[in-house]
Amino acid sequence: MTNDEYKDNDKTGAASVDTHAIRQKQVNSKDNTGGISSVIDHIRRSGFQEHNLLIYPDLLSFRQIYSECTKEALDNNEVVFLATTYDSFDRIEDALRSKRISVDDEKKNGNLIIVDALRTYQIDTYGAMNFAKDLVMRAARDGKEGVFNLSDMGSFFLSERLGKLIGYEQTMPKKMDLKLKATCSYHIDDFARLAEEQQRALLLGHNTVIGVE
Repeated sequence: MTNDEYKDNDKTGAASVDTHAIRQKQVNSKDNTGGISSVIDHIRRSGFQEHNLLIYPDLLSFRQIYSECTKEALDNNEVVFLATTYDSFDRIEDALRSKRISVDDEKKNGNLIIVDALRTYQIDTYGAMNFAKDLVMRAARDGKEGVFNLSDMGSFFLSERLGKLIGYEQTMPKKMDLKLKATCSYHIDDFARLAEEQQRALLLGHNTVIGVE
């Protein structure tokens, strides 16, 4: 893992996460460039209804992941819902524009929604999920393929509500009866802060675990 900004500070010395005992489909990629491409491919090949988990090593990698995935989702006639913790709206929009996404038009047409995860999850823990359900219904009315969601779960770490995080994730099924591709995203340093049993609960509580090492 390379050093990169983490909430405007350097984040170094990330702990590795042991997932060998987890009897679950996992995607782990060793080299960063090819690894990120593989991660993007796996995320995009996820089926609707899947509730997956992504562990990313740094914000540069995460920007590449969410911007590429957003472009592919929009090209596939999906509504995109991003919940951000560590990147500002301007930073996200710049990353999306670098992929030749017409951000203003997509937002105006309701195809691209970006929210502040700290407000969305910490004011109402289930606010993001309820909003996603509304988007799924609207997407169906508008003839869209479904909703693609990437949510950074770092707001629970910033607000020191880790117990609430685990409780929330455990209430979410691995597969949902919704045309929603949902990927809960964790910076590896955040994930490493969790106790082993909390890590295990998260890993076992998702349909697929995807990681860039």
